[in-house]
Amino acid sequence: MTVAKVDHLTARRLLLEHLDRHPGRTVNDDLDPVEAGIVGDAGHAVGGDSYHLGRDHLRAGRDRYSVDESSRDRDGLDEHASAMDIGFFRVATPRGAFDLYDFNAWLIPLCTADDPDTRDLREVIYSPDGRTVRRWDRLGRRTTGDDSHLTHTHLSEHRDADGHRMIRLARRWLRHIGLIPEEGTMTKAEFLTMLKDREVRAALAGAMLQTDGLIPAPPGNRSKDGSLNTHWSLAAYAQWTYRHLLDARAAVAGLATRDGVDEVALARALAPMLVAALPGDRDDLTAAELQQAIVGALRELAAPAPAI
Repeated sequence: MTVAKVDHLTARRLLLEHLDRHPGRTVNDDLDPVEAGIVGDAGHAVGGDSYHLGRDHLRAGRDRYSVDESSRDRDGLDEHASAMDIGFFRVATPRGAFDLYDFNAWLIPLCTADDPDTRDLREVIYSPDGRTVRRWDRLGRRTTGDDSHLTHTHLSEHRDADGHRMIRLARRWLRHIGLIPEEGTMTKAEFLTMLKDREVRAALAGAMLQTDGLIPAPPGNRSKDGSLNTHWSLAAYAQWTYRHLLDARAAVAGLATRDGVDEVALARALAPMLVAALPGDRDDLTAAELQQAIVGALRELAAPAPAI
């Protein structure tokens, strides 16, 4: 049975919350729930090959473009659908009037520029104007689609993606048109205060420690003799940070020092990326200052709890 990924459902819910202006009613200019599909319907199942279908509903054999053309799809194939449709909408905000074609005009340049939030997208089938259908295809295989895409936009993600970038794209679009607030800027003092927040640190500590099973061990997690090496490489820290930092904001100080987690190496790897990721005036906090703050926060977190 094909099921939806949790993060795709979250992205769908976010769009409907702000673009379905008359919940419970079918209105032409609303994005109604039926127009925001993830799991394929009977028509998709008959076709036997779609990112809207999971493994059990795909036809057997080869010649399945949603599986065979990319190792990311072959390796990630499971029971989940890996696509979302966005139907026609038109909405007025304090910034102006926006519709599906404005969304397409906003999204496609991000794809062609290889924006980080688009890197899980395999394809976008869309119309720029309601008259012609075009396709952006990461693999460069196809350039168009059927006429149903004159009034809805189809976004496929590679099957190994978990869907978190779809949430980020939904939020960015809603910020772009003024339906949710822009992310605020953060001063040096505010950031350093955040590093001292025990709940923030504890949340990230649980996510980082592989013994908790919340994230897989990073690449290169073995020493030369094959033994487990919990001193992760800088490259592994960077890979983890890039995936999680954008969603968790700058809450990296939650990483704990346990058994072999090298806080100095961690801070050295994270600091430059955190400075680059901070919104607002980036000159307000240097990588060296941030590195020192991360080390202090990690050591504080690892210290024994005071007696009660």
